[in-house]
Amino acid sequence: MTKPSTQRSRWSARSRWPAAWMALLGGCGARTGLNLPDVATFPDVSDAADVTDAADVRDVLLPPMCIPGRFTLTQRGADMMLVIDRSGSMGQRLGGGRSGSSKWVLLRDALSATLPAFQERIRVGALFYPQEGADTRLATCALANVPSVDINPGNGTAARVIGVFDSTDPGGSTPTAAALLRAYNYLVRNPNRARARYLVLATDGGPNCNAALDAASCVCVGGGGPFGAGSCRRDTNGQRCLDRERTVSEIAQLAANPIASIPTFVIGLADETDPNYAATLTAMAVAGGRPFVSSSGYATYYNVERAEDLTRAFTTIQNTVSRCSFVTPSRPEEMGSIVITAGGATVALDATHRDGWDWTDRAFGEITFFGAACERVIASRTTEVQATVECVNDGG
Repeated sequence: MTKPSTQRSRWSARSRWPAAWMALLGGCGARTGLNLPDVATFPDVSDAADVTDAADVRDVLLPPMCIPGRFTLTQRGADMMLVIDRSGSMGQRLGGGRSGSSKWVLLRDALSATLPAFQERIRVGALFYPQEGADTRLATCALANVPSVDINPGNGTAARVIGVFDSTDPGGSTPTAAALLRAYNYLVRNPNRARARYLVLATDGGPNCNAALDAASCVCVGGGGPFGAGSCRRDTNGQRCLDRERTVSEIAQLAANPIASIPTFVIGLADETDPNYAATLTAMAVAGGRPFVSSSGYATYYNVERAEDLTRAFTTIQNTVSRCSFVTPSRPEEMGSIVITAGGATVALDATHRDGWDWTDRAFGEITFFGAACERVIASRTTEVQATVECVNDGG
């Protein structure tokens, strides 16, 4: 699929979590909207899944720990929350054409083609935003109050997810930041450290619905296209302004939170020639920690220009989270002291996520294969992923 060339970012492990985010996270909690459990009740990585801590149990993640030997790794289960844009523009055709199916229908068809094959491997949930019937001025930015998400993560939920597309129509604005935070808080309130957790955002428009923005000077997302010529100056608040900074910041905090990190995949369905749109989606994808990485090493979002791009994006993402993530009991400090093999062949450590493996939840011992390495693991149908660990010069 063709990828946007506007403001792409070169991807490396060292640049994933800027120090600024960690400083910002020091003040998290009610002010950011992060609904984290109290520290005394959050499960530690050393606890059994879903077991609440006792008062005297350690309440910090274990440091990297080295155990020498050879280990057969196990696949890690996954909970995946789909965060699906149901704004009015999703009723339009992809690329602004006059023929063919709407983006809403194409999204339904792509999920129909991919979810059933993965629903026993991945517990899938969904949140659609804004709320159903949000085509009035008062409700255009609202999220549904009950339930907290439309479909709780579970196995065998594909038909229920697809059914929402058939029973509701697009309408309203694009409160992306609020929707992602709602989905994140649901996953955090229902923790299971034995399973990895992911957000998958599918959107066709620039995020908005931030009334605090200055309507007289902002980039306007209302009228005449995704970032059309229509002006926000006649508005009394900034709800139709492009809400880039807040949305990117929110996604980065969700992915980098030291207590409950949840990454976000970003799928974009729109005209990539608009520089505001492409740059915003790219920033969101990089902040989420799971961007699409091109063969030349550039990180961007999963761009959709045609129906098959959408199906390919969902297949790639679901393969990554369900077939290419494994857990090792040994977490050595020295990168060179662990060797990963799949099907008997050594796989290189690759922080660029183009062709190799990388730590994706080191505190829990999770590694993930990316790019061609992930494809080779899937094609070989192997479960023989092994780690050989030496603990010389390791701090653990």
